[in-house]
Order: sequence, then C-alpha cells, then structure tokens
Amino acid sequence: MTAADPLDAITFEGRAVEDLPYDAIRTVLASHTIVRVRGLFDRDVIREAFTRIAAGFDAANDRRHDPRDTDAVRRNFQKLQVGANSGVNTRRTLGRFMRMLYNPVFADDVYGMRAHFVTLARFRNLLYRVPLDFAVHGTDDGFWTCSRILQYPRGGGFIVPHRDMYSQVATAEAGLGYYQPLLLLTEKGQDFTTGGAYVDVGETRLFYEEGCRAGDLVVYDGRSMHGVSDIDPLEPLDLVRFTGRAVALASLFRLLTPGAGDYARMAEKARDWYGAGREGAP
Repeated sequence: MTAADPLDAITFEGRAVEDLPYDAIRTVLASHTIVRVRGLFDRDVIREAFTRIAAGFDAANDRRHDPRDTDAVRRNFQKLQVGANSGVNTRRTLGRFMRMLYNPVFADDVYGMRAHFVTLARFRNLLYRVPLDFAVHGTDDGFWTCSRILQYPRGGGFIVPHRDMYSQVATAEAGLGYYQPLLLLTEKGQDFTTGGAYVDVGETRLFYEEGCRAGDLVVYDGRSMHGVSDIDPLEPLDLVRFTGRAVALASLFRLLTPGAGDYARMAEKARDWYGAGREGAP
C-alpha cells in the first residue's frame, strides 16, 4: 500500500462479476479486512448518476423514521439521520449525521441506479457463494436486498467508528459470514476536501478514499472498525442540496415482520453476539 493510494496493493480488476477471483478476494479480506475492486463500474457513468441524483434531489422528501418500522425501507424512502440513539434502547448508540435514500430494486427506479444496484448485489452474492440473483429482485429464503444511497453532507457529515452488528447478524446466522461492498459515487478532492471514510487496520486508521475514484467498489468484512470522519466541517452546512460524500450499498437483509417484535429480537441477538455500546450499525 502506498501513501498516494492506500489500496493499491489490495486491488482487483474485472469487467464482469463472474470474472473476478472471489477466493483471492476473500483471502485478502481475511488478512486486511478491506479490498478494492475496479472495472465493474465506469467512472464517467457513475459521475453522471451522481449528477442526476443531485439535480433531482429534494430535501422536502426527508421523513422521520423509527427503525422498528422495518417495512418503511422496503419502498422508496428518504431520511435525514442526526443523533446517536437507534430508537431501540439507550444502550445502543451510534453517533452519525447522514442522509439515507432507500431505493429497493423492486421499487420505482427514481434515481436511475437499478442496473448499478443489481451489479452490486450480484457481486455480493458471489462473494457470499450464493446464486447470482439470490434475493436481488425480491425475497429469497427470507432475505432481500436493501439497496440505498448514503450521503454525508458537506459541513460536517460523519459516522463514529463502529462495526456492522445488526446487518451482520442475519448473514452470520445463516453461515455466510459478512461482507459489505460500497460503491463510491463521489471523490475526495472533487466533491469534498477534508474528512472521508476510513477503516482501522491494526493500529493504523486507513483513510482509503485518498486514492479512490467514483466507480470504485470497496469491500470490508465483519471484523472491521470503520467510520466516516467529518466531511468539510468548516464549510457552511447546506441540507437543501445533495453535497459531500455519497456511496451506494446493496446489503443482504433478513426480511423482518412489520412491527417492533422481529426488530427487537434481532437487536437482542446482536447485543448477545457482539456486545452493547457504540459498535452498532444502521
């Protein structure tokens, strides 16, 4: 790994999800907790997608959301998340300032991201050793794809160091392990200047976006402690425009029964497995 590009030595390239060396990717993840994949997404196409999302963005669509309402995120749904409490209990805290734009593959393609979400989910599936289209277009074996865009606004967007406890429970319980692929929609130096995403590797806090570009796919595993350092904290805060850092995800989620019961049981299991405190995840 070099100072200019921290992920240079742990980068894989491929034009199609079927062509990537998944055994090698899993091996590097086991030793480094993070890898990068290039070639699956074209930088210019992703930049155009980000420009389109920003142009069509409307902050008036922000909604309040109790995370126990698990059905809300299975449709197009936009929320601004500010604070630390998950809404389940006061022991689980996760300080963050970010916006989440949920856009399931089976919902209206309001952001023009469907093809990208499908590619992202198929990559995830092959990494998990499950069929290519497992839970991509609907619900399979109790799982579905929670495709979404995360925005960390210029003027202080952040999330504290954490591990993905809640989303990890479902796949770990099914014997799949846990991987989280992120598709970068923005670039440090162009969309924001200071701050950005990091992962802790041993005693080193690796700010991996230093050498990344839009269209890069970054993957970390369940052991990783990661977060997002304040995005341009000295710039004026503007929540009306879609600015700062943005990434796309297509996580494999367990289908939970609407209401608080299933969510509470998942929360309890996460605490049993991984402990309480700030190491939770949205």
